[in-house]
Amino acid sequence: MPCPRAVAIGICAVGMVIPWEDGVIMNELTLAYIAGFLDGNGSIMLQIKPREDCRYGFRLYATIVLYQDSTHEEDLQWMRDQLNVGYISRRNDGISECRFDGHERVATVLGKLRNYIRFKRRQVALMLEALDKLKRVQTPRDFLEVCQLADRLSETNYTSRRKYTAETVEKTFHEKGLLSP
Repeated sequence: MPCPRAVAIGICAVGMVIPWEDGVIMNELTLAYIAGFLDGNGSIMLQIKPREDCRYGFRLYATIVLYQDSTHEEDLQWMRDQLNVGYISRRNDGISECRFDGHERVATVLGKLRNYIRFKRRQVALMLEALDKLKRVQTPRDFLEVCQLADRLSETNYTSRRKYTAETVEKTFHEKGLLSP
């Protein structure tokens, strides 16, 4: 039987519904729905942050965020439950976020959604490339290349208030003698 909520919002297909109730196995339509939500109301970010206890003095922070008015927070919770990862946070401006943080979690979520993403295909490709390269970083130059991918990813987003860029990392590496000119 179709989910009443899916029918109410006009999302259904012959033999397939979006399972809004708990405990229903995720199907392709569910993945497509969540991917469409990410395309319209989400962000894919790879941020460079200084961190002294990291090998090269910087950390790459991978995040996917789905945004929605807090009055619809239960729908974000449903998406979180379907993907079985992430957490919900409420901002002071009445917006709730469903956040997926961490390299493995972000790679897993994008792996599930990538075939259904339309508008953010480039961001998905850049993020997955960066996360894959990050696993194989051996030198400061390798790390810098991943930072450059983070910059390229950031450039595809509508707004970017980046404090640290690949240029920042490169300058720091030169100052520390990790890269030669």
